[in-house]
Amino acid sequence: MSASDDDMPPSERMQRLERRANVIRERLFRAVDALDARRHQVVRIGTEAKKMVKPAAISLLGVAAVVGVGAFALGLALRKRRRRSLKGAVSHALQGLDIVPQRSLSRRVFESITLSVLTFAATELAKQAAKNLLDGRLPSGRLMVGRALGEHQRRLAQGDGAAR
Repeated sequence: MSASDDDMPPSERMQRLERRANVIRERLFRAVDALDARRHQVVRIGTEAKKMVKPAAISLLGVAAVVGVGAFALGLALRKRRRRSLKGAVSHALQGLDIVPQRSLSRRVFESITLSVLTFAATELAKQAAKNLLDGRLPSGRLMVGRALGEHQRRLAQGDGAAR
């Protein structure tokens, strides 16, 4: 209320306050109506979405089934085409001849174990040789430096100047 409201008669002040209250009430009712309309829209959309879940799931399963059947049919068609080709026919016929007999399981296992043991032994020997070489040792394990040092000392004892 302003200073001009103080010098107004009380009945006019009441009318002004009632008009303001009516305006605010109308705005409030419009806002409530708009919110109510939106709430009804949300509820309607929610019920429609719930109704659409089942058809959407059935459609998705149908698409997956069509893709699966298509992949299976494509595989069958490719196998059939390979059999019709000359290369496929010849390879199929040669497989039926069994020209190279298969070795027995026990023989294949024995060969695999033997090959593994030999590989392990060769690897260990190579490791030992590399270690000896890096440490300055002979294949027997003796230090090569000791032999060279002994030779150096022998030359020094003989007075050979080339040892320096």
